Amino acid sequence: MSSSQVGLRAWARSAAAVVLITGVYFVAPLPAARTPGGSPELRTIGFVAGVIVLTWLVGRQVGRALRRERLLAEQLAMLLTVVTLVVAFFAALYFLMADQFHGLRTRLDALYFSVVTLGTIGYGDVVPVGQGAKAVVIVQVMFDLVIVTSALTLIVGGWRSRE
Repeated sequence: MSSSQVGLRAWARSAAAVVLITGVYFVAPLPAARTPGGSPELRTIGFVAGVIVLTWLVGRQVGRALRRERLLAEQLAMLLTVVTLVVAFFAALYFLMADQFHGLRTRLDALYFSVVTLGTIGYGDVVPVGQGAKAVVIVQVMFDLVIVTSALTLIVGGWRSRE
């Protein structure tokens, strides 16, 4: 199989994963923020468990992407999938915590805020006001720094391997 075919297959898999992850995010049964859903301790344990699983998945994907035999197109496609997973995970958390945000009412609002946080733009139209929401945003910013660093590593590594 030629390198262009390998690259196209990687992008096709990534596009399918992005559609699937986004679709699951919009149809998954998530309780409204004001619906009682367990104790704060249970929610914290669930959040920590989710972050641990997400960290493992990101680490695994980045490790796979950094293999020398991977084409740059494959590396970037894998990174897109990881970014989509991280954005959807945090968007779901924000939607579940919507009562701790000003301006966040819908799943699209939560997804928008997650993407804006990833981009470090911060328009100010959606703002975390609760302490729990602020803590989750801090965790996402840390993840985002890791993702950006990983992207730079992939791109620079891809350029160096072609020299």
